[in-house]
Amino acid sequence: MLPTRAVAPLIATAAALTLGVTQLVTGHQNIPFVTFADYLIEGSYALYLVAAVLAVLDLRAAHAGPGGWGRLGDMGAGLYALGHALLAVPVTVTFVRGDNPPEALFTLFTPGLAAWLLGLVLMAIGAFKARRIPRAVAVALPATLPLTLALGDPGVLVEAVTWAVLAALLLRQVRAAEPAALRATG
Repeated sequence: MLPTRAVAPLIATAAALTLGVTQLVTGHQNIPFVTFADYLIEGSYALYLVAAVLAVLDLRAAHAGPGGWGRLGDMGAGLYALGHALLAVPVTVTFVRGDNPPEALFTLFTPGLAAWLLGLVLMAIGAFKARRIPRAVAVALPATLPLTLALGDPGVLVEAVTWAVLAALLLRQVRAAEPAALRATG
């Protein structure tokens, strides 16, 4: 059975993958929406953003306590979650409306992206120091958002790979802890 802590990271991976592949196959999204692909793109993006909030909170919980990634990692996870939550508001409204959100919601993009990037940097520092995930993964985390943005439509595939790697590492940590937990209760 799949551990509960791995569900959100896997959903984030699947949603980002769906978004990236749909954008590559169909090209740019129409605004207002005119095709199923337009809705699939926006719906996948909204699902990715919400799942990433839950996924990073699962990741934070896995790195809590002694030997975890400490305050910097915790703060980073909180900022990452906040950034995704801020972006999820206009994206979800766009999905529901099938058109651009009200102008006021566009103001959430800049602080959302800033919180996302700062969160990645702080999580990377915490993870690097704690050595709970491979240091190469920790070093790569802050590059994921700029790379995603620089690549344009296929850039979201960077997010899919990022969450696939983090989900695999999280699954490995959860499964490694299971025998120890069984021994402690048995």
